[in-house]
Amino acid sequence: MVLNFLTAHSLEETSLLAARQVSERLLAQSPHSPSLLLVYFTQAHDAEELRHHFKQQFPSSRMIGCSSCGGVMTQTGHHARQGIGLAVAAIYDDKGAYGVAGKAGDAVDVRQLLRSAIADGGRPGELPQLILLHASPGQEEAMLESIEAELGTTVPVVGGSAADNSVNGDWQLCWDEGSTREGVALAVLYPDCQLAFQFHSGYVPTEYRGTITALSGREILTIDHEPAAEVYARWSGRTTPWPVGPILRETTLSPLARQVGTLDDMPYYKLSHPEAVTEGGGLRLFTDTQVGERLLLMYSSQEGLLQRSLNATRIEPEYGMATEMQPFGALVIFCAGCRLALGDSLCQFVDQFHTRLGDIPFITPFTFGEQGRLPHGELAHGNLMVSSVIFLDS
Repeated sequence: MVLNFLTAHSLEETSLLAARQVSERLLAQSPHSPSLLLVYFTQAHDAEELRHHFKQQFPSSRMIGCSSCGGVMTQTGHHARQGIGLAVAAIYDDKGAYGVAGKAGDAVDVRQLLRSAIADGGRPGELPQLILLHASPGQEEAMLESIEAELGTTVPVVGGSAADNSVNGDWQLCWDEGSTREGVALAVLYPDCQLAFQFHSGYVPTEYRGTITALSGREILTIDHEPAAEVYARWSGRTTPWPVGPILRETTLSPLARQVGTLDDMPYYKLSHPEAVTEGGGLRLFTDTQVGERLLLMYSSQEGLLQRSLNATRIEPEYGMATEMQPFGALVIFCAGCRLALGDSLCQFVDQFHTRLGDIPFITPFTFGEQGRLPHGELAHGNLMVSSVIFLDS
């Protein structure tokens, strides 16, 4: 079986019909069973129905999936009709190995889950080339700490937190053995090819900054001892206070960030997306923060966001692209907030992706948090980021 990366999508309204159509479209492209299925779908679909069908159709294939905000994108465009869409990427690699594990609940032992996935892949004691992580929003930082504690700091992680259309908790996850609204699914990959990784944000810093002085979970209560929502409104140039309630859509082009390090004397950042203003004037984020951390206001425009997001489709010179390595597929995990901010210009992403990497298949879910390694190897969970893996073969 030739090493391959294929995608298929469906706009059928019911989960069973959509899954059948995707299976038929994959089988029309290749008669083989995939090594790994990446399954991304909008909240209108039922993760358990999708899982059941794909495991029946491809019993020897591993699978991992999560829900995506508003649609799913592939090399043929953005797929959603009246909020309904399903897209699947299939990796074919009979010389590689792939393992998957998942668990429902809000207190998952990620170290044990990693061991289960590695055992499932038949490679006990061997570090994977990649961990693909999908989780319900809320525990991402703790999960990354567990991954580092189990496997050290060298294994790349690419991830995205499950999403719905309006932050109502209607996200879902699925894997070979089950599905859930709250939990974790992860895959370990030992492919018979090279992988290139990127973890980028599309934002630049402004001059506004302050220190977190009080916190409650993921809610920042005060910045420089003032109510956080008041400070953020002032930084954002608002003449009226932020209303209490969800502000996710309105804050996409002006998120908050913390500087993590520098590369070639240029600072790089981990972003946090303000999700809601609370009754007490606090600011609820999609990431953990700590008292004493310095926050700064970031900024982007639609065009800047698109261009800087495309940095995630760049292959660094050390991957040997000019000589023997050529891309044949990609997973590009894209922040749901950035997707909403880009609006109709999102379609330009497909065209510019092909300009950069050629006419290769890719799949893109839109997630509520992205995971990856920063320039000096720091494993990070951020918002409004793009986390990608590009598959390369000679």
